[in-house]
Amino acid sequence: MHKLGTWLLKGVLRLLSKLPLRVHYALGGCVAWLARDVARYRRKVVDRNLALCFPDKSDQERKAIRRGFYRHFGELVAETVWFGGCRKPERLRRQRLVEIDNPEVVSALFDAAPSVIVLGSHSGNWELTGGYFSYNYTDRPLSFVLENYCVVYRRQSSRKWNVILRENRLAPLQDPDHYEGYIETEDILRYALRHREEKKIYNFITDQRPYIVSHGIAKVDFLGQHTYTMTGAAALARKLGLAVAYLSMRPDRRGHYLMHYTPICQDASQMDVQQIMQQYYTLLGEDIRRQPENYLWTHRRFDLPKNLQTQ
Repeated sequence: MHKLGTWLLKGVLRLLSKLPLRVHYALGGCVAWLARDVARYRRKVVDRNLALCFPDKSDQERKAIRRGFYRHFGELVAETVWFGGCRKPERLRRQRLVEIDNPEVVSALFDAAPSVIVLGSHSGNWELTGGYFSYNYTDRPLSFVLENYCVVYRRQSSRKWNVILRENRLAPLQDPDHYEGYIETEDILRYALRHREEKKIYNFITDQRPYIVSHGIAKVDFLGQHTYTMTGAAALARKLGLAVAYLSMRPDRRGHYLMHYTPICQDASQMDVQQIMQQYYTLLGEDIRRQPENYLWTHRRFDLPKNLQTQ
């Protein structure tokens, strides 16, 4: 039954993905309305997060941000479904959905360091990372190839969605079945140690709040809130002396994101983990203040885990 359900869902998504992106955006508007006004999907969490982060804004201003966020949420769904239909890179490249505006920065870090840790967030559309090698439209070539590029992910609780999201994220690759750079978070340390003599770029989504108490937690300031954050990526960078960069993904219009890299350090062994994570959250906070609707507000970013709340 699990396999049957997975194949049925994959079939429906594959058919939908063949539609033009403009059709997906129209459907995404319906998704936004259903999520915001019918299902009221996590409305209380969204409102609480916005109230905490923007206390200086009026209720009307926060409602405008909320409305913009749900519109963005619908577009995320639309783009992600469409993206899964990009068998080989050509369709994705023609659409020019994402563009790297400073590829020379990550190339320079890669050339000068043993490897690079890229810290991204739930801004823009993080599900589109798998099409990276279609996003350089400049005359500045990248200094690395697909074999150097790794995407670190967290396994879904649903086996069905784990399979579907993996295939979707790797859809634009020429040979996704033989791509070895899609690595689960619990395997990343072993992988990095095993490949420490090879140059890699490790891409992490790292704005999740902690799930359990461990030594891998730091306390940072994020949008005026004291926030606990997981530190695995920064700890790995420090342990191996890797370069670290922040990746922002800003929409400048519907259907076009700009990926922009900001160096955090060339050698993470010269910083402590908390410093790295604070710099990351400072840069992320600046991006969010510029475009608050561009962040995933439906998750509890600022609550402590229950086993931390009395500490």
